[in-house]
Amino acid sequence: MADPMRPQITIDGIDLGPDDLAGQLPRRAELLRPIPGPDRPDYALAVLKDAPLSFDTTLTALRAGGVDPATADPDLIRFAPDGEHVRLFVYGLVLAPRMVGDRIHLSMRRMPVGLAYVVDNTLMRDEALDLAKCYYAAVAFVSAVPADGPAG
Repeated sequence: MADPMRPQITIDGIDLGPDDLAGQLPRRAELLRPIPGPDRPDYALAVLKDAPLSFDTTLTALRAGGVDPATADPDLIRFAPDGEHVRLFVYGLVLAPRMVGDRIHLSMRRMPVGLAYVVDNTLMRDEALDLAKCYYAAVAFVSAVPADGPAG
């Protein structure tokens, strides 16, 4: 169940990213908090509440993206019999405005953002963004849900 005190956003669609993500949208998430990163101060953490996104990839691709698959929550990663292909189930998201000077705000409509999957859930309680704990996935469009908007 969503926390009514936390701002809600929708991930409306993607401009660039994997087909398996596009087919799982739109989705609603709670905007948790801003988090500074090593390269910029304006990242934000969000969490899907109802169901995770699934992400099919390979261990090679994760490692190439700077992610250690061993840090993934064992309840949220499934290995194929070949040992190389994996399916991740993702609740945590990292968002970053695509345009310099933009910021994530509560009146945004289809704002383009970089979207990354949180692979290591310890990131959700970190004070700063560790890029090794997330995997860049897409350029997405996000919108704020009005406080008086429909629940769900």
